Amino acid sequence: MIQLPGIERDRFIQQLDKAVAEARAGQTHLGLLLVDLTNLARINHYHGYEAGDLVLQQAYGQLLELSKLPDSVFRVGSHRFSFILSDLGNPAFIALAMNRVQRSLVGELHGDTGVVGVDVKIGIAINRGGGSDFMAVLARAEASLSQVKLGGVQRIEDVLAEAGDSPVQIRLEQSLAEALQDNAFELHYQPKIELATGQVSSAEALLRWQSPEGEFVAPEMIVEWAESSGRSYDLTKWVVHRALRQMRHWQGAMDISVAVNVPANLAGDRDLPALLQDAIAIWGVEPDRVIVEITEGAIIEDKQSGFDNLLKLRERGINISIDDFGTGYSSLSYFRHIPALELKIDKSFVDSMLVDAQDMELVKIIIHLAHQFGLWVVAEGVEDRESLDMLRELGCDYAQGYYISRPLPPDEFAAWVEGWQGLEGQ
Repeated sequence: MIQLPGIERDRFIQQLDKAVAEARAGQTHLGLLLVDLTNLARINHYHGYEAGDLVLQQAYGQLLELSKLPDSVFRVGSHRFSFILSDLGNPAFIALAMNRVQRSLVGELHGDTGVVGVDVKIGIAINRGGGSDFMAVLARAEASLSQVKLGGVQRIEDVLAEAGDSPVQIRLEQSLAEALQDNAFELHYQPKIELATGQVSSAEALLRWQSPEGEFVAPEMIVEWAESSGRSYDLTKWVVHRALRQMRHWQGAMDISVAVNVPANLAGDRDLPALLQDAIAIWGVEPDRVIVEITEGAIIEDKQSGFDNLLKLRERGINISIDDFGTGYSSLSYFRHIPALELKIDKSFVDSMLVDAQDMELVKIIIHLAHQFGLWVVAEGVEDRESLDMLRELGCDYAQGYYISRPLPPDEFAAWVEGWQGLEGQ
C-alpha cells in the first residue's frame, strides 16, 4: 500500500523554485498541474474517512506512476496535489499531460467501498524557457484551477497565450481544430510495390492539410498538435474512417490493401482495437486488407499494452506493420514475439546504404532476421533505381518511395495505378 504523505507545500515550493531555475538555465519549458479532488469532503461524510484516505492514496499512487520522476508529485493540500512537468519539449504538451492525468484518475479512483464519481479538477500553467519566477507560475495555476472549479472552460489556447505563444501559432492551432471538426484534412496515398513482380500491393494513407492562409502544414506538426491538445484519438479515428471509406470506393476496380498510421501515444490505448473493428464493419472492407502501421519505438515504450493491442488486432484479422524499424532498441525476443506481418526499414538506412557499409550490413541483417521469423520486409524512402535494384538483390520484399511515386490524391492515385507498367517500365 502506498503511504499517503502529509502536506508537502514547503517542499513543493522549494522544488518548483529549483525546477524553474533549471528551466531558465537550460532554456526549456516547464509545466505545472494542480489536481484537486473537489468532492472529498462529501466522500468522507457519506463513506467515512478511511474511504477518503484510500481515494487520496490511489490518487497519489496514480500520479507517481504517471510521473516516474522523483520530486515531481506533492500533496499540497488536504485533497490537492501538484505535478511538476520539467523539460517539456513543446509547451502545448501540457494539454496531453493534463488529459492523461484526468483519464487516469477518473478511471482509477473508485476505492474499496463503492465510492464512485470522484470529481477531479485540474489547473494548469506553462513557464516558457523559465521566463517567469516560480510564484508567478503557481499563481497562474491557482487562477486556472479556480476558473475550472467555478465551471469555466479552460482553453489550452489561452494558457499558451499567457505563456507567450505567438498569435500566429495560436491561429494555426485553432485552424487545425476547425479542420478536424469540419473534415477539412485530406489523405494522399503512396503505393507500395512488390519487388519480385513489380505489382502494386498496397498504399499507405498519408495525412495532408493546407491552412486557410495557403500554407502546407507538415503531417508531423499535425500529429504533434493532436497529441498535445488531447485530440490524437479523434484524428486517428478520422484517418481510419476516411482511408477505409476510400478503400471501399476502390473495391472491384482496384483491390489493394491500405495502411493507416497509428501515433505512438495510442499504441497501448485500450480503445484502439474497437476503433479499427468498428470502422471495418461500417465500411464493409475485409480486415486482412487493412494494415496498421505502428512505430517500433511506440511498442517498446509501452511493451505490455502495445503487444496486447497488436494481438487483439491480429485476432481480428487486421495486419500489423512495424514502421521505422531499426531506430528502436530491438532484441531477438522482440522478433520472436512480435505479432506483425511486416517490418518497414527506416528511410535513414535506405538513404545511406549505398555509401555506408555499416548501414548496408544493417539492412542485410534486418532482411535476414525478418525472413527467419516469417515477416515481410518493406524498404521505405526509396529515391533512386540503384537503391531499388540493391534491395531486390538483397531479397527485400516490397519498396515504397519517391522513385516509384510520391503520395497522390485519391483520383490521381487511381489513375497512376491504372497506368503503372511495372518496375521494368520505369
